[in-house]
Amino acid sequence: MFKILVNEDPNPVFQSVISLLRGKGYLLEEMPYSAELLAKIVETTTLAHPDLVLLTSNLPENAPENYGFKVCKHLKNHPQTENIPVVFLSCPEKNGKTPDASAKHTVEGFECGANDVIHTPPMSGPEQEHELLARIQAAIRTKMHLSKSKALADQLNRMNNELYERNLAVEKELYTTRQLQQSLLPPFLPDEAVEKSEQQQMAELAQTAAEMKFSKCHFKNDHVKISGVYLPCDALGGDLYDVIQFGDQSIGVSIADVSGHGVPAAFITAIFKASFYRTTHNYILPGDVLYHLNNELINIIKTGQYVTTVYSRLSEDEQNQGQYKMQFSGAGHPYPFYYRAETDSIERLQENGTPLAWFKGMDYPMGEITLKKGDKVLMFSDGISEMKNTRNDMYGEEALGSLFQRLVEALNAGTLSGNMLDYLLQELSDFTEGHPLDDDVSVVLIEMS
Repeated sequence: MFKILVNEDPNPVFQSVISLLRGKGYLLEEMPYSAELLAKIVETTTLAHPDLVLLTSNLPENAPENYGFKVCKHLKNHPQTENIPVVFLSCPEKNGKTPDASAKHTVEGFECGANDVIHTPPMSGPEQEHELLARIQAAIRTKMHLSKSKALADQLNRMNNELYERNLAVEKELYTTRQLQQSLLPPFLPDEAVEKSEQQQMAELAQTAAEMKFSKCHFKNDHVKISGVYLPCDALGGDLYDVIQFGDQSIGVSIADVSGHGVPAAFITAIFKASFYRTTHNYILPGDVLYHLNNELINIIKTGQYVTTVYSRLSEDEQNQGQYKMQFSGAGHPYPFYYRAETDSIERLQENGTPLAWFKGMDYPMGEITLKKGDKVLMFSDGISEMKNTRNDMYGEEALGSLFQRLVEALNAGTLSGNMLDYLLQELSDFTEGHPLDDDVSVVLIEMS
């Protein structure tokens, strides 16, 4: 049953309209022209609001001037009642004539927000009654559609708010997880700028982007310096590198890449870190480390994902001070670049086996080189060689090798200051032209001095 709120009006035509509506099953409530009419509508709850407000435009003598229009305007400007349809009836006067102000009433009614203005002749036949009822029903249907639309909009807003809150919670969890994942990287040495004066530090902050420091130094002594960079393409990544100092003064250096991205890859990096740390402290030779690490990961990783890695162990040559023996082995990872200062040439360290967590019981061949003054080893993940620019051109390992050689030559010529990795990343950034990373990027540089 639809509820209609009407003003009191003794006009016989208006009263006949009220009787007609009541006879058709509408619930009508008459209110006098006073502040009570407006207050009753606005102060009620949404569920108690009328389905339609029916007002007479040509008001009786005892009504405040333009009160019906004021009620309509107020209802349409109030957020709780703006969707309630308002219909004005312009009833004939006692002599049966339509007032001269009917056109004016129509304009004023629509200007104040009315849904319809009906000029009502005497209810002399079914046609007039049918038209009146049809226009009343049309106004009520409009309200019903608006109510459904508003309810749907309110529901969508609630869902959006819930989604926002959930996304915010996920973002917070991702941030915390990323912080934890960053803690898997090896500790780094403080920048040299920390020991400098405040003026020197401020001067360094004013350097150009090409001179900004991206890399971190993780180990340094009189002969060896090991630096690294990790850039995840998503909130969580699957790359990892490590620098471990053992009790016998040897140094373990690794770089790894878990297949895939996101939470699964990040979770596997944590598993890899724990297994790798335990295995490297139980076995010395890199080939043995990868053999046992592979067998352990196969028993843990059941998702079909795998890990590529290169692991090397550096031990100081007791007979040749300042030189280090580097033993290494790989598991499906890109071959590191090796700059041999003695011959001023670049080679690839190609000892490699299958990725970890593929097949159990696989052997991993091992290589060995002697690192001397000026030698450098660049270990990297395929996120670098697979970088793309805005034209979708891939960078490639050949270009990376050429860049490595150019940077070494510049360093040897004294035209390069600072960490080589910073310049390497700047060159790669220039190549991408702002194209986002498609894969995680990790680089480790071993330098002999």
